[in-house]
Amino acid sequence: MSPAAPNLAAIDAVAAWAWLAGELGAAAGSARHAFHLLTVATVNPDNTADTRTVVLRHVDPISREIRFHTDIRSPKVQAIRREPRVALHWYDPAMRLQLRIAARGTIHHGDACADAAWNAAAPMSRACYTTDVAPGDRLEAFPDGPAAPAAGDDAGRRHFAVVSCRFDEVDLLALHASGHQRVRLHLAHDPVTWSVLAP
Repeated sequence: MSPAAPNLAAIDAVAAWAWLAGELGAAAGSARHAFHLLTVATVNPDNTADTRTVVLRHVDPISREIRFHTDIRSPKVQAIRREPRVALHWYDPAMRLQLRIAARGTIHHGDACADAAWNAAAPMSRACYTTDVAPGDRLEAFPDGPAAPAAGDDAGRRHFAVVSCRFDEVDLLALHASGHQRVRLHLAHDPVTWSVLAP
């Protein structure tokens, strides 16, 4: 169960970011956290928008970086390489909290970042990358789920990639019966500052 959203009127920007960074860090490590899944929006080559749900895998509040994993053959990889601006979105219905981040995505494939993530990935997570068909390929029937690879089996490594999203601002909206609260956190400032915005 998610904790209650903070009353932003009772804290400052530094405390708000510390709380949110803690929640995102917890979400990266727990599938039960509402922020564990996020929506990522990209721009397609034909300039249409596209969204999908991904799993939050890593958060670094100091470098302001969020990472998720993907298949290097996925259309979103080509979209991010062409246009690195991405939008990240979370909503926790229990906390009634929306989080939006505009970021720049970078693809890591076959480098130290991807190697470290691959080595830390659970066997069932690695299994997703062992298939010969690429995400979005047309099929005649629904495929069987992949089998968990044996320990040390790197068959899927060639398809595995990490998307690193770096950002400087966070838009946070807390819905309260007594009045909604929205702020934009400016994380490049030291200390962190915010702008209070109309909901």
